[in-house]
Amino acid sequence: MKDMKRIFLNLPEYYFAGLMLITGAFPSVFVNLFFVGIFIIIILQIIFRNRISGIILGTLIFLANLYFLGALLSEFHEFTEFNMRAQKLLFVGMSIWIVNLIFSVAMIYRYAAAEEMRNSKPKIGH
Repeated sequence: MKDMKRIFLNLPEYYFAGLMLITGAFPSVFVNLFFVGIFIIIILQIIFRNRISGIILGTLIFLANLYFLGALLSEFHEFTEFNMRAQKLLFVGMSIWIVNLIFSVAMIYRYAAAEEMRNSKPKIGH
């Protein structure tokens, strides 16, 4: 059970790095340097595992995810009837939103809990 928790808590950075690579480096027309830059930042986070930057990155991804939800709902409300296209937009978009939300919260939790665990260890010799 602990192995599953450790794997799950290490997965968000890899998921977001893959997501940024797919959205920024593999479009058909041009490379989006904004997403490539975020990809590089996430790779640096995977390598160095800085607690402060991990919390900041997780929070920024969480806030961007809230913006994504607003854009998704705005686009959904443009449909006059709930047809197959509206259903597909809503279900696929909400699935992506839920996965992003879970991983961003897991990332924030991991780096915030790392500081708690460091502070709760008994100090030997004091």
